[in-house]
Amino acid sequence: MNFLIALYFLLFLFLSRLNLKMAVLVLIFSLPSYLIRFNIFSVPTTLLEVMILIVFTFFLFNKRKEIFKNTTKKWAQKIPYPFSWEIILILALSFVAIFIADLNSSALGIFKAYFLEPIFLFIVIVNIFRSEKDIKKIFYALSLSALTVSLVAIWQKITGQFIFNEFWANPENRRVVSFFGYPNAVALYLGPIIPISIGLFIYKIKERGSLNSFLKQLILFITILSSCLAIYFSKSKGAILAIGLSFVFVIFILIKRKYKIYLLILFLALIPSFYFYKKDWINLKLSSSLSYQIRLVGWQETTTMLNDGNFLWGAGLANYQNKIKDYHQEGLFFNKDADPDFSRKIIIFDDKYRVERWQPLETYLYPHNIFLNFWTEIGLIGAIIFMFLIFKSLFISLKAGLKEKNSKESFLYLGIFSSLLIIIIHGIFDVPYFKNDLSVLFWVILSILAIYQLKQKTKKYE
Repeated sequence: MNFLIALYFLLFLFLSRLNLKMAVLVLIFSLPSYLIRFNIFSVPTTLLEVMILIVFTFFLFNKRKEIFKNTTKKWAQKIPYPFSWEIILILALSFVAIFIADLNSSALGIFKAYFLEPIFLFIVIVNIFRSEKDIKKIFYALSLSALTVSLVAIWQKITGQFIFNEFWANPENRRVVSFFGYPNAVALYLGPIIPISIGLFIYKIKERGSLNSFLKQLILFITILSSCLAIYFSKSKGAILAIGLSFVFVIFILIKRKYKIYLLILFLALIPSFYFYKKDWINLKLSSSLSYQIRLVGWQETTTMLNDGNFLWGAGLANYQNKIKDYHQEGLFFNKDADPDFSRKIIIFDDKYRVERWQPLETYLYPHNIFLNFWTEIGLIGAIIFMFLIFKSLFISLKAGLKEKNSKESFLYLGIFSSLLIIIIHGIFDVPYFKNDLSVLFWVILSILAIYQLKQKTKKYE
């Protein structure tokens, strides 16, 4: 195993020296490679992390003249770096969060893997990928990665192989995990890539036909279909909801104005009736959803912990489990039968009824809400800045998509917009950032928007 890893690094070093762009594309395709873990001089790391450090080192070497001798064009120095102040503040606050967590090795590991190294890759991509052709290459790399992950997941659904959790492998309630250790990881990874693949697919449809173009369209179509199936087989309700809502929102943006007005009127008219007639039904569904009830308890515990002396700085990096243990609820009574009289029965019925409906609760790494996740890790200010960055990115991608509305490029940026929207919506119930592949994926998406911004700003100087 160590020999194979060493051989891979030698080949990747050679590729980075020969063609840095291609090395970055291989890295993007290989985002799940963080699962390959090992130590270098007793320091734990992953295959993905080392690849990022290799491409960043070669980038610095290739740009050494511009960095140290100031040989860049004068007009280029006037253009502000995209997302520059947000990046600086996030790095600073995540660095401070290491000390909030008492400077432990886990906090240092989270800092480098979830913040420092993804931002290193962001810097590399923004500096070496500049054209529309380059952006499409990034889209292809992500799509092929999604295709690989999803095909493994579909194979698992059919055969049950390589699902090492017996409960998930059981045909009656099988949930696929692909390369990952749990089903939600499949949905968290594939969800944001699906609209990117759809945007590229529509882009290719609008190109002139050729055999090469047709083959690319076919591969992208298979990617989209297999990714959707993989998410369905993972049974991630949050991902399915996020994808559905994001697509509805994008379709609403694209339809003609008069139809938007009709839909808004219909929606506003239905809200009161749905609330009054379906309120009890919604409450019953939520009370019988175990995942929702677990998250609700987690949010309540986290809010209590934050208000108890941790309001500004949170828990610190990788320190949530340690902080939350004093506030953790051991379990809850779960309405597994969707019994409308559950609240009364849990009080008046015998011990057997209560024991059957008692659900023990584990202590999770994060509170499973995108704002609370960042708040507990890098503090309230860090959470606000990160949410600002995401909504700013949504605005930029939507503006770019609408600006290019009559061109095929619009679908690339609307794909990015939908991808970010999925991250936000899924993030209401899950952890779409604090994982090696997901943090890098987020900054790869942001790098595409940064390239677009730079391209727009440099037009007036060229």
